[in-house]
Amino acid sequence: MSTRHRTTPSDIRLDSGASGTASRATGDGTPPARRTGLWRRLAVAAIVLAGATACTPTEIALYLRSTAPVADALSADQLYRLRMCESTDNYGAVNPSGTYRGAYQFDQRTWDDVAGRHFPWLVGRDPATVEPWWQDAMARALYSERGAQPWPVCGKKI
Repeated sequence: MSTRHRTTPSDIRLDSGASGTASRATGDGTPPARRTGLWRRLAVAAIVLAGATACTPTEIALYLRSTAPVADALSADQLYRLRMCESTDNYGAVNPSGTYRGAYQFDQRTWDDVAGRHFPWLVGRDPATVEPWWQDAMARALYSERGAQPWPVCGKKI
């Protein structure tokens, strides 16, 4: 069994070239194009988190570290299409019965099960009140485990 290097924000550097691409300071054999795309998305997410919420560098590092394993599960465009179908892009959405909640219409049991495996601090939280970036991370985590199956209609639009 091989041990994967867990990349931290200190492993990332922005190249000074015109493209402004991100690269990993450590060599792990990942093709540069794939590595650059992932880190570009993570860098954008960090900037959004910092600007939108006044997160500290430590909080941003925690977010990047904890979401890295599922960051490639769905692209931002795929998340948007799923979110539009499930909740018309409303992170606070609640279906009429109150069972399905948040942008990706999680029921509480599924939310808690996925959170318990990926983001334990989200167990017991109402999906409709959790910050949008954590809802996105939870949707990516669920998709990484079960594909589009949890979203039988909207999953076809991913």
